[in-house]
Amino acid sequence: MEKNTEQEWQFAAAGLDAARAWLKSLPAEASDRRLAVRPTLQLTDTYYDSPDWMIFRAGFALRLRQEHAGTAGEQTEVTLKSLNASRNGLARRTEISQRFDDADIRTVLSSANGIGERIRELIGERALRPLFKANTRRERQQLLEADSDLPLAEVDLDETSIEAPSGASQQLTRVEVECLNATPEALHPFVAQLREAAQLEPVAQSKFCAGLDAAGLHPGGELPPQEFAICASQSFAQTQFALLHRYFAVVLEKEPLVRAGSAAAVHEMRVAARHLDVMLRMFAGYGPRWAVASRGTLRALIRALGAVRDRDVQREYLQRSPEDWSDPERAAIEPLRQRLTQQHARARVRLLQMLDSNRTRSWVDHWLTQLRLGTGSGARARKAATASVGSELIRGMARKLRKRADRLSDTSSADDFHEVRIRAKRLRYALDAFGTLYGDAGRDYLHALARLQDVLGEFHDSTVRGEMFAELVTRGRRVPATTTFLVGRLVERDQRDFEKCRRRFAKAYRRIKRRRWRALSETMREQMRAASAAPAGPGAP
Repeated sequence: MEKNTEQEWQFAAAGLDAARAWLKSLPAEASDRRLAVRPTLQLTDTYYDSPDWMIFRAGFALRLRQEHAGTAGEQTEVTLKSLNASRNGLARRTEISQRFDDADIRTVLSSANGIGERIRELIGERALRPLFKANTRRERQQLLEADSDLPLAEVDLDETSIEAPSGASQQLTRVEVECLNATPEALHPFVAQLREAAQLEPVAQSKFCAGLDAAGLHPGGELPPQEFAICASQSFAQTQFALLHRYFAVVLEKEPLVRAGSAAAVHEMRVAARHLDVMLRMFAGYGPRWAVASRGTLRALIRALGAVRDRDVQREYLQRSPEDWSDPERAAIEPLRQRLTQQHARARVRLLQMLDSNRTRSWVDHWLTQLRLGTGSGARARKAATASVGSELIRGMARKLRKRADRLSDTSSADDFHEVRIRAKRLRYALDAFGTLYGDAGRDYLHALARLQDVLGEFHDSTVRGEMFAELVTRGRRVPATTTFLVGRLVERDQRDFEKCRRRFAKAYRRIKRRRWRALSETMREQMRAASAAPAGPGAP
Protein backbone atom coordinates (compact mmCIF):
# COMPACT_ATOMS: atom_id res chain seq x y z
CA MET A 1 0.00 0.00 0.00
CA GLU A 2 1.33 3.44 -0.93
CA LYS A 3 0.37 6.87 0.33
CA ASN A 4 1.30 9.99 -1.57
CA THR A 5 0.07 13.47 -2.44
CA GLU A 6 -1.08 13.81 -6.03
CA GLN A 7 -0.57 17.26 -7.57
CA GLU A 8 -2.38 17.53 -10.85
CA TRP A 9 -3.85 20.15 -13.17
CA GLN A 10 -7.23 19.19 -14.61
CA PHE A 11 -8.66 21.05 -17.58
CA ALA A 12 -11.82 20.67 -19.63
CA ALA A 13 -11.45 20.71 -23.41
CA ALA A 14 -13.91 20.99 -26.27
CA GLY A 15 -11.68 18.52 -28.15
CA LEU A 16 -8.19 17.08 -27.91
CA ASP A 17 -6.77 17.94 -31.37
CA ALA A 18 -5.38 21.33 -30.32
CA ALA A 19 -3.63 19.80 -27.30
CA ARG A 20 -2.20 16.98 -29.47
CA ALA A 21 -0.89 19.46 -32.02
CA TRP A 22 0.82 21.68 -29.43
CA LEU A 23 2.40 18.73 -27.63
CA LYS A 24 3.71 17.40 -30.95
CA SER A 25 5.41 20.74 -31.63
CA LEU A 26 7.00 20.96 -28.18
CA PRO A 27 10.47 19.46 -28.91
CA ALA A 28 11.10 22.13 -31.54
CA GLU A 29 10.09 24.94 -29.17
CA ALA A 30 11.67 23.81 -25.87
CA SER A 31 15.25 22.57 -26.08
CA ASP A 32 15.51 21.92 -22.34
CA ARG A 33 12.64 19.41 -22.31
CA ARG A 34 11.26 16.65 -24.48
CA LEU A 35 8.22 14.40 -24.60
CA ALA A 36 8.17 10.62 -24.53
CA VAL A 37 5.01 8.87 -25.70
CA ARG A 38 3.71 6.15 -23.37
CA PRO A 39 1.27 3.35 -24.25
CA THR A 40 -2.36 4.38 -24.44
CA LEU A 41 -4.47 2.96 -21.61
CA GLN A 42 -8.05 1.79 -21.39
CA LEU A 43 -9.27 2.44 -17.85
CA THR A 44 -12.42 1.13 -16.23
CA ASP A 45 -13.07 2.85 -12.91
CA THR A 46 -15.81 1.70 -10.55
CA TYR A 47 -16.57 3.91 -7.56
CA TYR A 48 -17.99 2.51 -4.32
CA ASP A 49 -19.39 3.71 -1.02
CA SER A 50 -21.56 2.45 1.82
CA PRO A 51 -25.31 3.16 1.78
CA ASP A 52 -24.80 5.91 4.40
CA TRP A 53 -21.81 7.44 2.53
CA MET A 54 -19.21 6.76 5.20
CA ILE A 55 -16.29 7.06 2.76
CA PHE A 56 -17.54 10.29 1.19
CA ARG A 57 -18.31 11.78 4.61
CA ALA A 58 -14.76 10.91 5.70
CA GLY A 59 -13.50 13.05 2.80
CA PHE A 60 -12.55 10.27 0.36
CA ALA A 61 -13.67 8.58 -2.83
CA LEU A 62 -13.07 4.84 -3.25
CA ARG A 63 -12.11 3.76 -6.76
CA LEU A 64 -11.37 0.31 -8.17
CA ARG A 65 -9.48 0.74 -11.44
CA GLN A 66 -8.95 -1.95 -14.06
CA GLU A 67 -6.12 -0.90 -16.33
CA HIS A 68 -5.68 -2.36 -19.82
CA ALA A 69 -2.43 -1.61 -21.66
CA GLY A 70 -2.45 -3.70 -24.82
CA THR A 71 -0.20 -6.76 -24.55
CA ALA A 72 0.87 -5.77 -21.02
CA GLY A 73 -2.29 -7.36 -19.66
CA GLU A 74 -4.64 -6.11 -16.99
CA GLN A 75 -3.93 -4.74 -13.55
CA THR A 76 -6.24 -3.70 -10.75
CA GLU A 77 -5.56 -0.71 -8.53
CA VAL A 78 -7.68 0.25 -5.55
CA THR A 79 -7.42 3.86 -4.40
CA LEU A 80 -8.78 6.02 -1.62
CA LYS A 81 -8.50 9.60 -2.87
CA SER A 82 -9.21 12.70 -0.79
CA LEU A 83 -11.85 15.07 -2.13
CA ASN A 84 -9.98 18.37 -1.83
CA ALA A 85 -11.28 21.00 -4.22
CA SER A 86 -8.99 22.25 -6.99
CA ARG A 87 -7.82 25.85 -7.36
CA ASN A 88 -7.50 27.29 -10.85
CA GLY A 89 -7.34 23.73 -12.16
CA LEU A 90 -4.62 22.50 -9.74
CA ALA A 91 -5.72 19.80 -7.31
CA ARG A 92 -3.65 18.51 -4.40
CA ARG A 93 -5.11 15.27 -3.11
CA THR A 94 -3.95 12.49 -0.82
CA GLU A 95 -3.96 9.06 -2.44
CA ILE A 96 -3.78 5.72 -0.62
CA SER A 97 -3.51 2.95 -3.19
CA GLN A 98 -2.56 -0.67 -3.69
CA ARG A 99 -2.11 -2.75 -6.84
CA PHE A 100 -3.40 -6.27 -7.34
CA ASP A 101 -2.87 -8.75 -10.17
CA ASP A 102 -6.59 -9.34 -10.43
CA ALA A 103 -9.18 -8.57 -7.75
CA ASP A 104 -12.73 -7.49 -7.14
CA ILE A 105 -13.89 -5.35 -4.23
CA ARG A 106 -14.80 -8.38 -2.10
CA THR A 107 -11.28 -9.77 -2.45
CA VAL A 108 -9.81 -6.42 -1.47
CA LEU A 109 -12.01 -6.12 1.61
CA SER A 110 -11.16 -9.64 2.76
CA SER A 111 -7.40 -8.95 2.78
CA ALA A 112 -5.93 -8.98 6.28
CA ASN A 113 -4.03 -5.72 5.89
CA GLY A 114 -3.16 -3.08 3.32
CA ILE A 115 -5.85 -0.95 1.77
CA GLY A 116 -8.55 -3.49 2.60
CA GLU A 117 -7.90 -2.90 6.29
CA ARG A 118 -8.00 0.86 5.73
CA ILE A 119 -11.39 0.62 3.97
CA ARG A 120 -12.78 -1.55 6.77
CA GLU A 121 -11.73 1.10 9.28
CA LEU A 122 -13.86 3.61 7.36
CA ILE A 123 -16.99 1.51 6.85
CA GLY A 124 -16.92 -1.02 9.70
CA GLU A 125 -19.42 -3.81 9.10
CA ARG A 126 -21.27 -1.93 6.38
CA ALA A 127 -21.54 -3.26 2.85
CA LEU A 128 -20.22 -1.44 -0.22
CA ARG A 129 -22.34 -0.61 -3.23
CA PRO A 130 -21.19 0.49 -6.71
CA LEU A 131 -22.07 4.10 -7.51
CA PHE A 132 -21.13 4.41 -11.19
CA LYS A 133 -18.46 3.49 -13.75
CA ALA A 134 -16.13 5.69 -15.75
CA ASN A 135 -14.55 4.25 -18.92
CA THR A 136 -11.56 6.28 -20.11
CA ARG A 137 -9.28 6.17 -23.12
CA ARG A 138 -6.05 7.81 -21.94
CA GLU A 139 -3.31 8.99 -24.29
CA ARG A 140 -0.15 9.47 -22.23
CA GLN A 141 3.06 11.39 -22.69
CA GLN A 142 5.80 12.08 -20.19
CA LEU A 143 7.64 15.37 -20.02
CA LEU A 144 11.36 14.58 -19.59
CA GLU A 145 14.45 16.61 -18.96
CA ALA A 146 16.29 16.99 -22.26
CA ASP A 147 19.53 15.36 -21.08
CA SER A 148 18.05 12.58 -18.94
CA ASP A 149 15.15 10.18 -18.66
CA LEU A 150 13.86 11.78 -15.46
CA PRO A 151 10.09 12.28 -15.90
CA LEU A 152 8.99 15.68 -14.70
CA ALA A 153 5.28 15.24 -15.37
CA GLU A 154 2.76 13.09 -17.17
CA VAL A 155 0.37 14.68 -19.65
CA ASP A 156 -2.86 12.74 -20.17
CA LEU A 157 -5.48 13.30 -22.83
CA ASP A 158 -8.67 11.64 -21.58
CA GLU A 159 -11.92 10.76 -23.27
CA THR A 160 -14.27 9.49 -20.56
CA SER A 161 -17.74 8.02 -20.62
CA ILE A 162 -19.51 7.92 -17.25
CA GLU A 163 -22.21 5.25 -16.92
CA ALA A 164 -24.72 5.24 -14.07
CA PRO A 165 -26.66 2.12 -12.96
CA SER A 166 -29.84 3.88 -14.11
CA GLY A 167 -28.53 3.99 -17.68
CA ALA A 168 -27.73 7.71 -17.62
CA SER A 169 -24.37 8.69 -19.09
CA GLN A 170 -22.09 11.69 -19.49
CA GLN A 171 -19.12 12.36 -21.76
CA LEU A 172 -16.01 14.19 -20.56
CA THR A 173 -12.98 15.38 -22.52
CA ARG A 174 -10.09 16.44 -20.33
CA VAL A 175 -6.39 17.26 -20.30
CA GLU A 176 -4.49 16.46 -17.11
CA VAL A 177 -0.92 17.25 -16.13
CA GLU A 178 0.36 15.34 -13.10
CA CYS A 179 3.54 16.38 -11.28
CA LEU A 180 6.03 13.52 -10.98
CA ASN A 181 9.50 14.84 -10.20
CA ALA A 182 8.85 18.56 -10.50
CA THR A 183 6.92 21.06 -8.40
CA PRO A 184 3.80 22.83 -9.66
CA GLU A 185 5.79 26.08 -9.66
CA ALA A 186 8.46 24.61 -11.97
CA LEU A 187 5.81 23.27 -14.36
CA HIS A 188 3.60 26.34 -14.35
CA PRO A 189 5.07 27.95 -17.52
CA PHE A 190 4.63 24.69 -19.45
CA VAL A 191 1.05 24.30 -18.22
CA ALA A 192 0.21 27.93 -19.02
CA GLN A 193 1.42 27.53 -22.60
CA LEU A 194 -0.51 24.27 -23.04
CA ARG A 195 -3.64 25.84 -21.61
CA GLU A 196 -3.46 28.85 -23.94
CA ALA A 197 -2.62 26.83 -27.06
CA ALA A 198 -5.39 24.24 -26.50
CA GLN A 199 -7.95 26.72 -25.12
CA LEU A 200 -8.38 24.79 -21.88
CA GLU A 201 -10.47 25.80 -18.88
CA PRO A 202 -10.15 24.55 -15.28
CA VAL A 203 -12.67 21.78 -14.62
CA ALA A 204 -15.78 22.74 -12.69
CA GLN A 205 -15.84 19.41 -10.85
CA SER A 206 -13.80 16.24 -10.49
CA LYS A 207 -14.69 13.05 -12.37
CA PHE A 208 -16.07 11.65 -9.13
CA CYS A 209 -18.43 14.58 -8.63
CA ALA A 210 -19.41 14.50 -12.30
CA GLY A 211 -20.21 10.81 -11.86
CA LEU A 212 -22.40 11.51 -8.84
CA ASP A 213 -24.32 14.10 -10.85
CA ALA A 214 -24.73 11.73 -13.78
CA ALA A 215 -26.02 9.01 -11.46
CA GLY A 216 -28.36 11.42 -9.69
CA LEU A 217 -26.69 10.70 -6.34
CA HIS A 218 -26.67 13.21 -3.49
CA PRO A 219 -24.46 12.13 -0.58
CA GLY A 220 -25.51 13.11 2.88
CA GLY A 221 -25.63 12.04 6.49
CA GLU A 222 -28.19 9.73 8.06
CA LEU A 223 -29.98 12.54 9.86
CA PRO A 224 -30.86 15.72 7.93
CA PRO A 225 -30.29 19.06 9.68
CA GLN A 226 -33.21 20.45 11.60
CA GLU A 227 -34.24 24.09 11.40
CA PHE A 228 -35.70 24.57 14.85
CA ALA A 229 -35.30 27.66 17.04
CA ILE A 230 -35.82 27.35 20.78
CA CYS A 231 -38.17 29.93 22.30
CA ALA A 232 -39.13 30.58 25.91
CA SER A 233 -42.86 29.82 25.66
CA GLN A 234 -42.72 26.56 23.73
CA SER A 235 -43.18 23.29 25.55
CA PHE A 236 -40.08 21.71 27.03
CA ALA A 237 -40.89 18.55 25.07
CA GLN A 238 -40.22 20.43 21.83
CA THR A 239 -36.95 21.78 23.21
CA GLN A 240 -35.86 18.31 24.29
CA PHE A 241 -36.47 16.99 20.81
CA ALA A 242 -34.51 19.84 19.20
CA LEU A 243 -31.54 19.41 21.56
CA LEU A 244 -31.35 15.65 21.17
CA HIS A 245 -31.54 16.06 17.40
CA ARG A 246 -28.81 18.74 17.40
CA TYR A 247 -26.16 16.85 19.32
CA PHE A 248 -26.94 13.38 17.98
CA ALA A 249 -26.58 14.75 14.44
CA VAL A 250 -23.05 15.93 15.32
CA VAL A 251 -22.15 12.47 16.67
CA LEU A 252 -23.25 10.93 13.36
CA GLU A 253 -21.55 13.63 11.32
CA LYS A 254 -18.15 13.10 12.99
CA GLU A 255 -18.08 9.30 12.89
CA PRO A 256 -16.60 9.02 9.36
CA LEU A 257 -13.82 11.48 10.20
CA VAL A 258 -13.12 9.64 13.47
CA ARG A 259 -12.76 6.44 11.48
CA ALA A 260 -10.42 8.23 9.07
CA GLY A 261 -8.11 9.10 11.98
CA SER A 262 -8.89 12.79 12.59
CA ALA A 263 -7.88 13.82 16.12
CA ALA A 264 -10.06 16.94 15.82
CA ALA A 265 -13.09 14.79 14.93
CA VAL A 266 -12.49 12.54 17.95
CA HIS A 267 -12.61 15.63 20.16
CA GLU A 268 -15.70 17.05 18.44
CA MET A 269 -17.58 13.74 18.53
CA ARG A 270 -16.72 13.31 22.20
CA VAL A 271 -17.90 16.83 23.05
CA ALA A 272 -21.20 16.24 21.24
CA ALA A 273 -21.65 12.89 23.00
CA ARG A 274 -20.94 14.52 26.36
CA HIS A 275 -23.49 17.22 25.56
CA LEU A 276 -26.00 14.42 25.01
CA ASP A 277 -25.00 12.76 28.27
CA VAL A 278 -25.53 16.00 30.20
CA MET A 279 -28.87 16.50 28.46
CA LEU A 280 -30.04 13.03 29.47
CA ARG A 281 -28.89 13.66 33.04
CA MET A 282 -30.89 16.91 33.08
CA PHE A 283 -33.91 15.29 31.44
CA ALA A 284 -34.34 12.71 34.21
CA GLY A 285 -37.98 13.04 35.26
CA TYR A 286 -38.94 14.70 31.97
CA GLY A 287 -38.09 11.94 29.50
CA PRO A 288 -38.17 10.90 26.77
CA ARG A 289 -37.77 7.42 28.14
CA TRP A 290 -36.32 5.95 24.95
CA ALA A 291 -33.42 8.42 25.15
CA VAL A 292 -32.78 8.39 28.90
CA ALA A 293 -32.77 4.57 28.96
CA SER A 294 -29.90 4.44 26.45
CA ARG A 295 -27.47 6.51 28.50
CA GLY A 296 -25.33 3.46 29.35
CA THR A 297 -24.39 2.90 25.70
CA LEU A 298 -23.68 6.58 25.25
CA ARG A 299 -21.34 6.64 28.24
CA ALA A 300 -19.48 3.57 26.95
CA LEU A 301 -18.92 5.40 23.66
CA ILE A 302 -17.69 8.48 25.54
CA ARG A 303 -15.14 6.35 27.43
CA ALA A 304 -13.83 4.82 24.19
CA LEU A 305 -13.53 8.26 22.61
CA GLY A 306 -11.87 9.59 25.76
CA ALA A 307 -9.16 6.92 25.71
CA VAL A 308 -8.15 8.03 22.20
CA ARG A 309 -8.54 11.73 22.98
CA ASP A 310 -6.33 11.59 26.10
CA ARG A 311 -3.53 10.07 24.06
CA ASP A 312 -4.05 12.55 21.23
CA VAL A 313 -3.57 15.39 23.72
CA GLN A 314 -0.36 13.93 25.13
CA ARG A 315 1.06 13.09 21.69
CA GLU A 316 0.44 16.70 20.68
CA TYR A 317 2.17 17.79 23.90
CA LEU A 318 5.27 15.77 23.05
CA GLN A 319 5.16 17.13 19.52
CA ARG A 320 5.38 20.62 21.04
CA SER A 321 8.31 19.57 23.25
CA PRO A 322 10.18 22.45 24.88
CA GLU A 323 12.42 24.39 22.52
CA ASP A 324 15.25 24.40 25.05
CA TRP A 325 15.57 20.60 24.96
CA SER A 326 18.93 19.36 23.73
CA ASP A 327 19.28 16.68 21.08
CA PRO A 328 20.09 14.01 23.72
CA GLU A 329 16.92 14.96 25.61
CA ARG A 330 14.83 14.69 22.47
CA ALA A 331 16.35 11.24 21.87
CA ALA A 332 15.66 10.25 25.49
CA ILE A 333 11.95 11.02 25.16
CA GLU A 334 11.59 8.84 22.03
CA PRO A 335 10.87 5.56 23.93
CA LEU A 336 8.02 7.36 25.72
CA ARG A 337 6.68 8.66 22.40
CA GLN A 338 6.77 5.17 20.90
CA ARG A 339 4.91 3.63 23.82
CA LEU A 340 2.32 6.39 23.72
CA THR A 341 1.83 5.78 19.99
CA GLN A 342 1.31 2.06 20.66
CA GLN A 343 -1.25 2.85 23.36
CA HIS A 344 -3.01 5.23 20.99
CA ALA A 345 -3.20 2.53 18.31
CA ARG A 346 -4.74 0.05 20.79
CA ALA A 347 -7.22 2.65 22.02
CA ARG A 348 -8.17 3.41 18.42
CA VAL A 349 -8.78 -0.28 17.70
CA ARG A 350 -11.06 -0.48 20.75
CA LEU A 351 -12.90 2.65 19.60
CA LEU A 352 -13.51 1.19 16.13
CA GLN A 353 -14.71 -2.05 17.73
CA MET A 354 -17.09 -0.01 19.87
CA LEU A 355 -18.42 1.84 16.83
CA ASP A 356 -18.90 -1.46 14.98
CA SER A 357 -20.49 -3.30 17.92
CA ASN A 358 -24.09 -4.46 17.78
CA ARG A 359 -24.70 -2.41 20.91
CA THR A 360 -23.66 0.87 19.29
CA ARG A 361 -25.27 0.18 15.92
CA SER A 362 -28.55 -0.73 17.64
CA TRP A 363 -28.33 2.49 19.65
CA VAL A 364 -27.80 4.54 16.48
CA ASP A 365 -30.66 2.81 14.64
CA HIS A 366 -33.00 3.26 17.60
CA TRP A 367 -32.26 6.97 17.94
CA LEU A 368 -32.59 7.52 14.19
CA THR A 369 -36.00 5.87 14.23
CA GLN A 370 -37.24 7.85 17.23
CA LEU A 371 -35.94 11.20 15.94
CA ARG A 372 -37.37 10.65 12.46
CA LEU A 373 -40.74 9.70 13.93
CA GLY A 374 -40.65 12.68 16.25
CA THR A 375 -41.41 10.49 19.25
CA GLY A 376 -42.58 12.81 22.00
CA SER A 377 -41.78 13.11 25.69
CA GLY A 378 -43.84 12.55 28.81
CA ALA A 379 -46.75 14.63 30.05
CA ARG A 380 -44.55 16.64 32.45
CA ALA A 381 -42.32 17.83 29.59
CA ARG A 382 -45.32 18.68 27.39
CA LYS A 383 -46.92 20.84 30.09
CA ALA A 384 -43.78 22.73 31.17
CA ALA A 385 -42.51 25.86 29.39
CA THR A 386 -38.93 25.87 28.15
CA ALA A 387 -38.06 29.09 30.02
CA SER A 388 -39.16 27.60 33.33
CA VAL A 389 -37.32 24.30 32.95
CA GLY A 390 -34.20 25.94 31.49
CA SER A 391 -33.95 28.32 34.45
CA GLU A 392 -34.53 25.49 36.90
CA LEU A 393 -31.82 23.30 35.36
CA ILE A 394 -29.23 26.06 34.99
CA ARG A 395 -29.76 27.32 38.55
CA GLY A 396 -29.49 23.80 39.92
CA MET A 397 -26.21 23.14 38.13
CA ALA A 398 -24.83 26.54 39.16
CA ARG A 399 -25.57 25.73 42.81
CA LYS A 400 -23.74 22.41 42.53
CA LEU A 401 -20.74 24.13 40.94
CA ARG A 402 -20.57 26.80 43.66
CA LYS A 403 -20.94 24.19 46.40
CA ARG A 404 -17.85 22.36 45.12
CA ALA A 405 -15.83 25.41 44.11
CA ASP A 406 -16.34 27.23 47.43
CA ARG A 407 -14.73 24.30 49.25
CA LEU A 408 -11.43 24.60 47.38
CA SER A 409 -8.46 25.79 49.40
CA ASP A 410 -4.68 25.86 49.28
CA THR A 411 -4.63 22.21 50.36
CA SER A 412 -7.23 20.95 47.85
CA SER A 413 -6.20 17.90 45.84
CA ALA A 414 -6.21 17.28 42.11
CA ASP A 415 -9.41 15.25 42.54
CA ASP A 416 -11.09 18.23 44.22
CA PHE A 417 -10.26 20.48 41.27
CA HIS A 418 -11.41 17.78 38.87
CA GLU A 419 -14.83 17.60 40.55
CA VAL A 420 -15.19 21.36 40.09
CA ARG A 421 -14.18 20.99 36.45
CA ILE A 422 -16.88 18.37 35.88
CA ARG A 423 -19.58 20.63 37.32
CA ALA A 424 -18.34 23.64 35.39
CA LYS A 425 -18.54 21.61 32.20
CA ARG A 426 -22.08 20.45 32.95
CA LEU A 427 -23.20 24.01 33.61
CA ARG A 428 -21.53 25.17 30.42
CA TYR A 429 -23.25 22.47 28.37
CA ALA A 430 -26.62 23.34 29.91
CA LEU A 431 -26.17 27.03 29.20
CA ASP A 432 -24.98 26.25 25.68
CA ALA A 433 -28.20 24.29 25.10
CA PHE A 434 -30.51 27.07 26.32
CA GLY A 435 -28.22 30.02 25.66
CA THR A 436 -30.18 31.44 22.72
CA LEU A 437 -32.93 32.39 25.19
CA TYR A 438 -30.70 34.70 27.20
CA GLY A 439 -29.06 36.99 24.66
CA ASP A 440 -26.00 39.02 25.68
CA ALA A 441 -26.24 37.99 29.34
CA GLY A 442 -26.10 34.32 28.36
CA ARG A 443 -23.20 34.83 25.96
CA ASP A 444 -21.22 36.88 28.48
CA TYR A 445 -21.67 34.30 31.22
CA LEU A 446 -20.89 31.44 28.84
CA HIS A 447 -17.64 33.16 27.83
CA ALA A 448 -16.60 33.55 31.47
CA LEU A 449 -17.53 29.94 32.16
CA ALA A 450 -15.40 28.82 29.22
CA ARG A 451 -12.44 30.73 30.70
CA LEU A 452 -12.89 28.91 34.01
CA GLN A 453 -13.13 25.57 32.24
CA ASP A 454 -9.95 26.31 30.27
CA VAL A 455 -8.02 26.94 33.51
CA LEU A 456 -9.29 23.71 35.03
CA GLY A 457 -8.79 21.83 31.75
CA GLU A 458 -5.12 22.73 31.51
CA PHE A 459 -4.59 21.43 35.03
CA HIS A 460 -6.55 18.25 34.29
CA ASP A 461 -4.50 17.58 31.16
CA SER A 462 -1.27 17.90 33.15
CA THR A 463 -2.62 15.55 35.84
CA VAL A 464 -3.60 12.94 33.26
CA ARG A 465 -0.21 13.39 31.61
CA GLY A 466 1.69 12.73 34.84
CA GLU A 467 -0.28 9.55 35.53
CA MET A 468 -0.04 8.35 31.95
CA PHE A 469 3.69 9.03 31.56
CA ALA A 470 4.47 7.38 34.91
CA GLU A 471 2.60 4.25 33.81
CA LEU A 472 4.35 4.23 30.44
CA VAL A 473 7.85 4.25 31.96
CA THR A 474 7.14 1.79 34.80
CA ARG A 475 5.21 -0.93 32.99
CA GLY A 476 6.65 -3.36 30.47
CA ARG A 477 10.27 -3.41 29.44
CA ARG A 478 12.55 -0.99 31.23
CA VAL A 479 13.22 2.28 29.49
CA PRO A 480 16.60 4.07 29.62
CA ALA A 481 17.34 5.94 32.83
CA THR A 482 17.56 9.17 30.84
CA THR A 483 13.91 8.69 29.78
CA THR A 484 12.75 8.15 33.35
CA PHE A 485 14.70 11.21 34.49
CA LEU A 486 13.20 13.37 31.77
CA VAL A 487 9.67 12.23 32.61
CA GLY A 488 10.35 13.25 36.20
CA ARG A 489 11.30 16.72 35.00
CA LEU A 490 8.06 16.98 33.02
CA VAL A 491 6.01 15.98 36.07
CA GLU A 492 7.83 18.59 38.18
CA ARG A 493 7.07 21.26 35.62
CA ASP A 494 3.39 20.25 35.62
CA GLN A 495 3.37 20.54 39.40
CA ARG A 496 4.58 24.13 39.10
CA ASP A 497 1.83 24.75 36.58
CA PHE A 498 -0.65 23.39 39.16
CA GLU A 499 0.34 26.15 41.54
CA LYS A 500 -0.24 28.69 38.76
CA CYS A 501 -3.63 27.09 38.18
CA ARG A 502 -4.60 27.69 41.81
CA ARG A 503 -3.94 31.41 41.43
CA ARG A 504 -5.65 31.68 38.05
CA PHE A 505 -8.65 29.70 39.28
CA ALA A 506 -9.59 32.26 41.95
CA LYS A 507 -9.80 35.06 39.36
CA ALA A 508 -11.66 32.94 36.79
CA TYR A 509 -14.14 31.77 39.43
CA ARG A 510 -14.93 35.33 40.54
CA ARG A 511 -15.92 36.16 36.96
CA ILE A 512 -18.89 33.76 37.10
CA LYS A 513 -20.10 34.59 40.64
CA ARG A 514 -20.96 38.26 40.66
CA ARG A 515 -22.07 40.71 37.99
CA ARG A 516 -22.39 38.16 35.20
CA TRP A 517 -24.46 35.76 37.30
CA ARG A 518 -26.78 38.56 38.45
CA ALA A 519 -27.34 39.64 34.84
CA LEU A 520 -28.04 36.07 33.74
CA SER A 521 -30.42 35.48 36.69
CA GLU A 522 -32.41 38.60 35.88
CA THR A 523 -32.62 37.63 32.20
CA MET A 524 -33.88 34.14 33.12
CA ARG A 525 -36.57 35.71 35.34
CA GLU A 526 -37.63 38.03 32.51
CA GLN A 527 -37.92 35.07 30.14
CA MET A 528 -40.08 33.20 32.65
CA ARG A 529 -42.40 36.21 33.06
CA ALA A 530 -42.66 36.63 29.29
CA ALA A 531 -43.34 32.92 28.79
CA SER A 532 -46.11 33.00 31.43
CA ALA A 533 -47.80 35.92 29.67
CA ALA A 534 -47.44 34.48 26.14
CA PRO A 535 -49.94 32.09 24.56
CA ALA A 536 -48.93 28.43 24.80
CA GLY A 537 -46.59 27.33 22.04
CA PRO A 538 -47.50 24.67 19.49
CA GLY A 539 -47.74 21.09 20.70
CA ALA A 540 -44.82 18.78 21.09
CA PRO A 541 -43.74 16.59 18.18
